[in-house]
Amino acid sequence: MLSKLKEKYHQHKLHRAQKKEARHQLMHEIKNAPSYYDDAAFSWVAPEYVMHDRGWIWKISMVSVVALVAILSLYFQAWSFALVVVVFAAVYALVHLQHPRNVEIKISEVGIKVGYKKYNFTKIRAFWFVYEPPYVETLNLRVEGNFTGEITIQLAGMDPAPIRDFLLNKIPEMEGKTESFSDVLIRLFKI
Repeated sequence: MLSKLKEKYHQHKLHRAQKKEARHQLMHEIKNAPSYYDDAAFSWVAPEYVMHDRGWIWKISMVSVVALVAILSLYFQAWSFALVVVVFAAVYALVHLQHPRNVEIKISEVGIKVGYKKYNFTKIRAFWFVYEPPYVETLNLRVEGNFTGEITIQLAGMDPAPIRDFLLNKIPEMEGKTESFSDVLIRLFKI
């Protein structure tokens, strides 16, 4: 009796693993299926985000700031704030141990494909470039229905002029828009 239950349990586990693998394979095929987005006018590979080169001085100063804030929080009996600061710093350090993935960007007649994500021109409200090499080279999109509302795409050495000419025929440009204050602070402090 016990051996039958074990056998049934193992068969059930095997069946679940096979279903999971089939679902994973189907999602991979759907993501990699050819589409009109793949017929690109412009295509390049760029990192998801710019990884700042942080030296020992930066690391020591950030650890000192976190320790100082945590100690002051404990001194003023703000235990929960001290815990939040330490946990935030630890999560930030763990997330930034990974290097950014390289994603393929394709701009076609129907929209923009960033990795597996596809943005139809009807969903993109506007675009603008922040182009101040060697510090910032980005194509920014304001997208409808996206959680963040704005998407930043690294240009990775691409010339923005022909891309701008192409996009002007599809979506409006936000002229005069520059890098946000928070983005400037993040870049300056290498956060």
